[in-house]
Amino acid sequence: MHQSLPNIVGISTVPCSELPPNITEKFMAGIPIGVFPIPTAIEHYGTAKCEAEQEYVNGGYSEKTVLQFSSTADIKQFPHLAFVIKDAQGATFLIGTREAPHPMVEKTATIDKETNIKAYKVSFTRRKSLIPCSV
Repeated sequence: MHQSLPNIVGISTVPCSELPPNITEKFMAGIPIGVFPIPTAIEHYGTAKCEAEQEYVNGGYSEKTVLQFSSTADIKQFPHLAFVIKDAQGATFLIGTREAPHPMVEKTATIDKETNIKAYKVSFTRRKSLIPCSV
């Protein structure tokens, strides 16, 4: 199963340590997910892209989500960050959980040295890795 989020209008971060515990399990049980800490907005440039791909591995399903965007923000791998994505329809999605493994943040390139715009790739794999949520 493949899911793509078109028209991303907002990207924010929240420390994984501030998220409620067991988000994946709660979502799989049908419990609505809320993000209570106030996310920190990241200004992004151009078109951001977020895709989730589900595959059958070792007798169970696993989902890998990849978020790609460009920003002047200096995003580090530590402390571990979760990402809150908002699409043009107002729906919000969470990439990340309180428990390990956490999303991996990779600076893939410096697009424009004059304006300090960098390209980022965020990868996260779990049983369910792109979770609808309320902020």
